[in-house]
Amino acid sequence: MPTILKLDAMHCQSCVRRVTAAIRSVAPDARIDIDLPARRVTLADGADLAAVAAALETAGYPAVRD
Repeated sequence: MPTILKLDAMHCQSCVRRVTAAIRSVAPDARIDIDLPARRVTLADGADLAAVAAALETAGYPAVRD
């Protein structure tokens, strides 16, 4: 089942690149779908949610499960 995260701090394509890099740093094989206008990230393929949330927080994009 996919996990949907809300990232209110994500607002541009540069943010999308940083968010993607942060997620890839802890979940290199995760499928990532980013909806920039909605500020949502959908993760699939068993990404460790705690590790992803910590990486996003460190990158400056605190995530809330949607």
